[in-house]
Amino acid sequence: MNIGEVLQKLGSLPYLAIPAEATLEDAAEQVTGLRQVRGIYVVDEAGRLMGTVSLGALLRHITAARHRPRIYERSLLARITSEKVADLMDRHVIAAGQEDDVARVVDRMVTANIKEIPVVDDAQRLIGAVGLLDLWKILENRA
Repeated sequence: MNIGEVLQKLGSLPYLAIPAEATLEDAAEQVTGLRQVRGIYVVDEAGRLMGTVSLGALLRHITAARHRPRIYERSLLARITSEKVADLMDRHVIAAGQEDDVARVVDRMVTANIKEIPVVDDAQRLIGAVGLLDLWKILENRA
């Protein structure tokens, strides 16, 4: 079974696609408007996956002014200069293609210690997200 078939069978996990040029405040507003947030994926104007932003990093940045500042030299520059989602995103994204085999994707996720993986089409446009537990259940039912 491939990932495209999984998406057709189970559907996508909830995720948020945010334009790279969105402000961090816009991103935080979108997050607070959702009941559940898993993946926060950064996309370009064509919907191609560019990176991810962790909910923790977004919230730390937005709420930093409300708490006693803890200044760490490594994060000081990012806190001062980050204005857009693209400034905080992690550009190293592990993604799955629609034709990727479920077992190989599970291996990739376990190796990278990730619980959710974005799914992209041939043009690298974000089309969904699948979870490790769902994929593992599919593999176990096939065995």
